[in-house]
Amino acid sequence: MLQLNNMYKSTLVIIVMQFSFSAMAQTKAQDTLKMSLSAAVEYAITHNPDLKNAYADLAIANQTVKEVQSIGIPQIKGQIGFQDAIQKQVFVFPINGIATPIRVGNKYTTQASINATWLLLDGTYFLGLKAAKQFTDLSRRLASKTETDVKIDVAKTYLTVLIAKENVNLLNTSYNTIEKTYNQVKAMNKEGFTEALDVDRLKLQLNNISITRQKLNDQLQIVMGLLKIKMGMDPNQNIDLTDKIDELNNRFAIQDTSTQVNFKARTDFQILQQQLVLNKMDVKRYQYGKLPNLAGAFTYQQSNFGETLDYSKWYNNYFLAMQMNVPLFSGFSNDAKIQKAKIQQLKTETTINKVENMIQLEAKQTQLKYFRAMDYVMQQKENLDLANKILNTTTIKYNEGVGSNLELITASQELKTTQTNYLSAVYDLLVAKIDYQVAIGQTIKL
Repeated sequence: MLQLNNMYKSTLVIIVMQFSFSAMAQTKAQDTLKMSLSAAVEYAITHNPDLKNAYADLAIANQTVKEVQSIGIPQIKGQIGFQDAIQKQVFVFPINGIATPIRVGNKYTTQASINATWLLLDGTYFLGLKAAKQFTDLSRRLASKTETDVKIDVAKTYLTVLIAKENVNLLNTSYNTIEKTYNQVKAMNKEGFTEALDVDRLKLQLNNISITRQKLNDQLQIVMGLLKIKMGMDPNQNIDLTDKIDELNNRFAIQDTSTQVNFKARTDFQILQQQLVLNKMDVKRYQYGKLPNLAGAFTYQQSNFGETLDYSKWYNNYFLAMQMNVPLFSGFSNDAKIQKAKIQQLKTETTINKVENMIQLEAKQTQLKYFRAMDYVMQQKENLDLANKILNTTTIKYNEGVGSNLELITASQELKTTQTNYLSAVYDLLVAKIDYQVAIGQTIKL
């Protein structure tokens, strides 16, 4: 009975623990993470799947270097062989002038050996070591470019979510304002002070805003999910974006007048430079292929022979071997490989020159777009102030009975349009500055 009670208690504890862990997991999933723009980017650097794969490729490149290095290290292997001569081999010997077949050999043969080989001299091997390290540097630069692309992608998506949220908030405010006016006009209509047409116009506007608000809410959910995916986050995780669009605008609005392009800081340019180094090594690889190479080997072997399986007696032998390979004539195939590698090197050099010109053009274009975006934000801010002023004046006139309902609706619509234009201008400015910083090789300042 005591054992049964103990088993019952143990089972109960396990069940309670399972429910506790389940509740903890649900609570953890429901927790809302606070995410600033910089925090979102840092999270993506750790969790983005594309970036994880890029660093996995870098790890593979490091192992490739070790693999190449191992070629020059002595290779040691053991071997054991057993042979049962079910029917021994026949040799024909002339005995008394007559060709006589005689079966020669042992029925059982067992051999155990240890063989060591190593590469003593090979120009392509030593060049391969350098090339493998350069390949690792190329993988590192590719990973760096992926990291930069992820930062830009997450930052722009984060800004898109902020703009979507701000549009929803503005539309909610506009809806509440018009709803208040609608209720007032509806009440005045019952008293006979306004026309039913005024009530219908406001109701129509409310319905249109309600439809638009639902669409914007759906869009907000979509871009929020897209942000989570690009960050490498669980789509069910709740997050709260803590940065405000106005605060980011104040940070980004500081004019950057840098004009000097830092080619070496751009990862795409670094990748091309690294590719050129590998192309030059490829030419040398085929050139070194014309030179002799030297290899050595050592073998220690023990053998056992007999008509029965008796391993009490073994016979030892060992030897040292050297081999030099001297390429004499390859049918001009090696010369063709050298020329192909030189042509590939020339193509990379041409591409680098082309990319330099494109980067210069990109820097000028993004700078112009950035400056124009700053001007456009200032203009839209002025328009927004005017639209607010017009709506306030129109509202006062309407409340005092000297303004029309149509004027009030028109002013409200103009304010909504101006607010949307202003937010779009702010987004364009933030994106333009990021693109400009990338174009001139600056570190992205978030």
